[in-house]
Amino acid sequence: MIKKLCFSIALWTSASGCVDGPFYAMKRANPYFQREFKKDRELGATFEDRLEHLDRLQAKLPTMDAAEQATWATQLEKIIRSDRSSEMRARAVTTIAQMPSEAAVRALNAASADDVEKVRLAACKAWKLRGDTAARDMLLSLAVKSSETTSVRQAALDGLSVFDHPDVRNQLTASLDDPSPAIQYQVAQTLKSMTGRDYGGDFESWKQYMAGNDVPEPAPKSMTAVIMEALPINR
Repeated sequence: MIKKLCFSIALWTSASGCVDGPFYAMKRANPYFQREFKKDRELGATFEDRLEHLDRLQAKLPTMDAAEQATWATQLEKIIRSDRSSEMRARAVTTIAQMPSEAAVRALNAASADDVEKVRLAACKAWKLRGDTAARDMLLSLAVKSSETTSVRQAALDGLSVFDHPDVRNQLTASLDDPSPAIQYQVAQTLKSMTGRDYGGDFESWKQYMAGNDVPEPAPKSMTAVIMEALPINR
């Protein structure tokens, strides 16, 4: 019980001097910062320790009973809502992804509106794993949100590939006319995964197929044709 409580505190308590950043990996290799990390550990759990705790927790979740999972879901929700490290919040999202509790749904809703794109991307992947109605609705919302980044919209569209549902098909068809080429391409990739058909970037053929028409798929290119098209002389 004491060990479990200490583990919980290590997850929740933010280390005062260790947060994520673009030079974190470089710092780990530097002897000076290694000494600093050692000092931090003497004061409490470091940022690296907390990430390792989350990884261990994720590995143990399948062996836990429902009550124990619910307890951890509450702890993870606190991290996702208020931890100052976006890396910690994103990792907690990955950990909580498939936990069957209301706390998990609340936490993923919060992560979907996080200020940091990394966390919202993690939320899209988590929703895809859950595959329930709440996941479908949130991914649909993110996929069409005009103020959202292209990367998050693409991740949401990718997540929708596991939902072969009329509402999803209708929205994907409408998104074939999106002004962003990146979004159009992702829609085609999502439809390919969902339907097993492949019209590549031929969006008109996709529209016709989604409208119920029998549209022949293009013949696959030969290896020779692919190589010839890649040669500079053909550009």
